[in-house]
Amino acid sequence: MRKKASSSRIAGAQPRSPESSAPSGSLVVVELGAEWPRLPASDPAVRRVLAQAEGETPALFAERFAGSLDSLFGKGIQLRAVALACNERIDAAADAARRKIACLTLGAMAAHKQGKVVLTASPLSSGRLRHSLSSLAHGLFDEWRTAGLEVSLEFGEEARSAATAAPFAFTSRVA
Repeated sequence: MRKKASSSRIAGAQPRSPESSAPSGSLVVVELGAEWPRLPASDPAVRRVLAQAEGETPALFAERFAGSLDSLFGKGIQLRAVALACNERIDAAADAARRKIACLTLGAMAAHKQGKVVLTASPLSSGRLRHSLSSLAHGLFDEWRTAGLEVSLEFGEEARSAATAAPFAFTSRVA
């Protein structure tokens, strides 16, 4: 006599793939002098930070990043979110390093067809930097969108100063 296999599957529910149940990781990459990025509220449990060292060129930073990307997270942890905090440099070396870092992380995420890279900068960043990062983000998005990956750009929110945060009250005394 044959027994029926019991099933704990909920009607209409999709089975979870082993990849979707794997712990996810996020990576914050900070260029020297960049402002700390605002991270999403639903941040993964495993987070790593890699910062550019004082005196390290953008090219050397990108090389160091390339050499350490595979060892930043343990086995079974999928890289799903990367925030690249950019400083005000807009020369060819900085652009090339940013592109290399973003492409390496997008390549690592492409195997799982899930992930997001966010290029961030200060809300007070120059128009030239904004244009440079916008061009980079647009190019990366066009290159990687067929892999199911996202690329976005964020300039944060300008903090209100104490002088503008409180209502202004002017009083005078007349003698």
